Amino acid sequence: LALPSSDEASFAKFLTQSGTFRDGDLLVNRDGVRIVSQSETVAPPPITPSDDQLTLADIDFVKVIGKGSSGIVQLVQHKWTAQFFALKVIQMNIQESARKAIAQELKINQSSQCPYAVMCYQSFYENGAVSIILEYMDGGSLADFLKQVKTIP
Repeated sequence: LALPSSDEASFAKFLTQSGTFRDGDLLVNRDGVRIVSQSETVAPPPITPSDDQLTLADIDFVKVIGKGSSGIVQLVQHKWTAQFFALKVIQMNIQESARKAIAQELKINQSSQCPYAVMCYQSFYENGAVSIILEYMDGGSLADFLKQVKTIP
């Protein structure tokens, strides 16, 4: 089936940049269908770590906010709630000691949720990389903060 070229242009206005089909409050992508309120007064509830509802397909890249020896940290935004997160992506083709440290970090993230530490929402392994969705803290890294204040009372 082929659509006339004039219809192709009108169809494009229903697609978001990430390829989600949007028509009013209906959103459809490869992961399913969602109905979202168009009312600006009713925002979707924020995602919590216990919701277990985040997927990599549900987030849009905003910018790189940090780099380390084994990967990068990106600012990402959830497509449905507009909530911001930090996405830590670690390539697993690294030394065994670093892999063990990553495994330990993942275990700690899964077993403890402390209100005084950055919250971990979800972790994934795909295409040779571990991706960890974390609470976004706009004050920068703890290491950078400690360089400025030296100690935390």
